[in-house]
Amino acid sequence: MDIGKKIRSLRQQNGLSQVSLADIIGVSKSTMSNYERNFSTPDPEVLLKLADYFNVSIDFLFSHQDFGFQSDLTKESVTYANSSFNKDESNALTYYNRLSDENKDYIKGLMIQLYRRENNIQSDFPKIKTKEGKTSP
Repeated sequence: MDIGKKIRSLRQQNGLSQVSLADIIGVSKSTMSNYERNFSTPDPEVLLKLADYFNVSIDFLFSHQDFGFQSDLTKESVTYANSSFNKDESNALTYYNRLSDENKDYIKGLMIQLYRRENNIQSDFPKIKTKEGKTSP
């Protein structure tokens, strides 16, 4: 089951409209509709809000497991064996979910700084000419 179908199923199981879930996680109704139809993918902050609200892991949202959905499914009961996240990434998300909003903002800022620094380092590598005389990206 894809992420859009999972979001829709979780929303419906909790008796929520698209508008009410959109309000809860801070997006527009059209954005929520796009998530559910797989026209767009929620950004990491929205994924965290969805996982927190529905008490599931981000891994579960991305996994290909269909719902034989148990209503008592929690973050701790989801295994990471079929996950796209490794154990360190899963642990990082678990700890992140437990932070205050202020500390989450701080962590996001640090991640953006590290990402920019890493990209600047990578972009400083010299361009390499191919046999055809073209320059590599």
